[in-house]
Amino acid sequence: MKNLVQKLEGLKGKKIDPALVKNVLSEIDFKALDYKDYLEGKDISEYNRIRISEDPLQVFLMTWPPQFLLPIHQHKNFWGYVIPIEGIVAETIYGYAPRKKKVFLHPTKTYKQGEIIYEPYNVIHKLQNTSPLDITVSVHIYYPPTFDYKGTMIFDAQNRKMAVLNEKATQLSWDLPEDHYDSVLEEAYDVEKLW
Repeated sequence: MKNLVQKLEGLKGKKIDPALVKNVLSEIDFKALDYKDYLEGKDISEYNRIRISEDPLQVFLMTWPPQFLLPIHQHKNFWGYVIPIEGIVAETIYGYAPRKKKVFLHPTKTYKQGEIIYEPYNVIHKLQNTSPLDITVSVHIYYPPTFDYKGTMIFDAQNRKMAVLNEKATQLSWDLPEDHYDSVLEEAYDVEKLW
């Protein structure tokens, strides 16, 4: 993990873009990543977000309990990479057509240890640990390193609900205080599968 952080910190002063970061990631053997020290004192059977570095990119570890998922969300103010380093991460990508009041659902893809998931600006997706028994640990690398969730949309496809977060939001969640949302819309769209 120290080698990864050093390589990413070596990008200071350079123009950070997805290709530059991907080149660094291609030099790392994520199956051999030494990350256990960062989990010391954490209950890894719970959801954790463990910050490691903030400059020039945000780097953190995430622990996912079995079947834990983040809400469907948009990457409004940042882009990045997610790499499972223990267990699996499933990603489902969505499209949103506000004029037609439709959310389009792409097939889910599962990533194993060491596989790299690219998360571009404005992607709408859901990440989850689909295992009923095993935890997942993933490393996340985001740019810019400091961002807020202002203007970020989250979706509840089951209840056809959508919300727009504001600058008070500290995470992607439906369980935030009411004043952390700019708006919450009920029956906001229909969901359509693309396969």
